Amino acid sequence: MIDRTVKFPQIGDVSSTQSYVLVGANGSGKSHLGAWIEKNNDKVLRISAQRALSIPDTINIINEEAAWKNIFYGNPTQTDKGYKWKWGKETSTLVNDYESVLSSVFSRETDELRVFKDLCDKGDKPNRYETIVEKIKMIWNQVLPQRELVLEKFEAKAMYKEELYKAGSMSDGERVCLYLIAQCLITPDDYIIVVDEPEIHLHTSIMKRLWGEIERYCPNKTFVYITHDLNFATSRKTATKIWVQSYDGHDSWEIYQIEDNDDIPEALFLEVLGTRSPILFVEGGKTSYDLPLYKEVFGNYLVIPCDNCRKVIELTKAFNNEKVKSLHTYDVKGLIDHDFLTDIEKDSYLKQNIYTLDVLEVENLFLIEPLIKLAAKQIGDNENEAFQKVSDFLFEQMEQGKYDIVNSICIKEIRHKLNCFSSKGNKGEDIQNDLNNHISEIDVNAIFVQTETNISDIIAERDYKKMLNVFNHKGMCQRVTGIIGLKKKYPQVVLDLIKGEKRDEIISALLGYLPKID
Repeated sequence: MIDRTVKFPQIGDVSSTQSYVLVGANGSGKSHLGAWIEKNNDKVLRISAQRALSIPDTINIINEEAAWKNIFYGNPTQTDKGYKWKWGKETSTLVNDYESVLSSVFSRETDELRVFKDLCDKGDKPNRYETIVEKIKMIWNQVLPQRELVLEKFEAKAMYKEELYKAGSMSDGERVCLYLIAQCLITPDDYIIVVDEPEIHLHTSIMKRLWGEIERYCPNKTFVYITHDLNFATSRKTATKIWVQSYDGHDSWEIYQIEDNDDIPEALFLEVLGTRSPILFVEGGKTSYDLPLYKEVFGNYLVIPCDNCRKVIELTKAFNNEKVKSLHTYDVKGLIDHDFLTDIEKDSYLKQNIYTLDVLEVENLFLIEPLIKLAAKQIGDNENEAFQKVSDFLFEQMEQGKYDIVNSICIKEIRHKLNCFSSKGNKGEDIQNDLNNHISEIDVNAIFVQTETNISDIIAERDYKKMLNVFNHKGMCQRVTGIIGLKKKYPQVVLDLIKGEKRDEIISALLGYLPKID
């Protein structure tokens, strides 16, 4: 692969194998940056986001040089880009050059066919000779295989199910595909092609294939894509990514090259960089009931689900790494289930911006007393009687699973004690002796007896709050639906209530079981 170099403000020359993606939020000055790149690099064609897509039924053909000047300079006879950009309106001028693009294509095809004929006349017929029109059609067929592109007799048409229709009747997606393919193919080799908003009018699946094929047919051209679409940004797997943070309006940007980071998925990295809110990573998936609950309670945060505890911890640490932190100005925190963590472990996580629930698992938040009573009240039930039914059921289940709980807590405690092992031994046998001594100090029976006593006390005293801190059985929230007699699933009832007039009451109740996250 050939290394390409593009000059950027503030960060200077940046190398890439073929393409760059400039990504940033709306208002960060990306289009102005594209105009700056055009002015400060040699041989740059910039395809503006402000592009007209109207195609005349019949193309007025002029020679390729004049057509190219019309595309590049905005005038078929002049060589000053002021004509194209209306003398200073680089980001607001509507570019209407579709006819020039197709004129250039047909003109080049005519020249290519003439060359092919001359070769054949000399007996030098090549084994394979592809005109620009054939290349355009091949890319089109990969992107829109259900539509046939017809480029002949100086006209552009498409065919679907044997019905031919003119360019003016093409969809926006079809017209933009043809425009971008043709524009990129007629651009000379060694040029930089800056494409502002390459995703306009394109479905995600088409967009990815389109630019993949265009790049494949243009190996000697460099592409600079300007986008706020994270799907597009991540689809360009090998592109050099440039994050555009802000713009002062006077040719000065905050921009950073995004380095590869094995700890952070690129799509997530770009999502976090693109937000203007602090971030809270939580356990669970995008479809779990607890995610909308978290979003209501922590409304000032962008709440991002991370599947499991380990992932929350990894991502929170990664985004608070000094090098990554220099790319954003937002607080990034994590929230994990209690899951029998010791106080020492919780304190250690807190120092790393990772907070812990006051219940065993997030599902238990739905089981707190105020929420159960509100749900019962919603259907006209006696709230105290309903809560008592749920409480009795949960303690009955806890009694049945008592020794599973004891076992889980003991294992956690023993694992924690083993993790505290250290040795200053200089020999293998010294370390082994230290380990044996450390293990001998772990009184498993004492841990078991104490844990069993604690769990038995919670059951005997019917301490509901402590029960939520040590007991969880998957599906318990759903079982509440039948116990109370709800027609709708209980977690959904809670989510409906929190979006209504009971919002403040529910959030206030939940905050009693959640850490204070500033």
